[in-house]
Amino acid sequence: MSTTAQTPRPTFGLIGFIFGLIALTLVAIQVSAIMDPPTQSAATSIGEIAAEIRDSAKRAISGEEAPAPEPQSAFSITQIMTVVGSVLGGLAAILGAVSLFRQEQRTLGLFAIGFGTGAIIMQYVFWLAVIICGALLLISIISNLDGILGG
Repeated sequence: MSTTAQTPRPTFGLIGFIFGLIALTLVAIQVSAIMDPPTQSAATSIGEIAAEIRDSAKRAISGEEAPAPEPQSAFSITQIMTVVGSVLGGLAAILGAVSLFRQEQRTLGLFAIGFGTGAIIMQYVFWLAVIICGALLLISIISNLDGILGG
């Protein structure tokens, strides 16, 4: 007879590890912009934003009504990947913690927690960088508004 304690099978750790890998892969694909290539150049997009600001300012000065917004389409594949990546990352971290609590194999639980939280952090750091760049772009457009309005 053996006196060593049997460790439970690493089911939670393995499932969490797999969810973490899938979440990390989804976030990496979504961040790399493979799924949603730009339809026009950055200069064209910036020019259109500036023209919309100019037209909106002219409408506001003349008292005209703003045009009705165009209807948005349903969810795109990148939006679905964003949600699924975050959910799977959270599930991976939770399953890794459950695995450690049940005293399953330690490495799988730690990898599940690491991959899950890594996917979530990677996604939010990416969106933070996008928001900062967008704010800087809007600040530069607004600071040059006199040149856009032709004044």
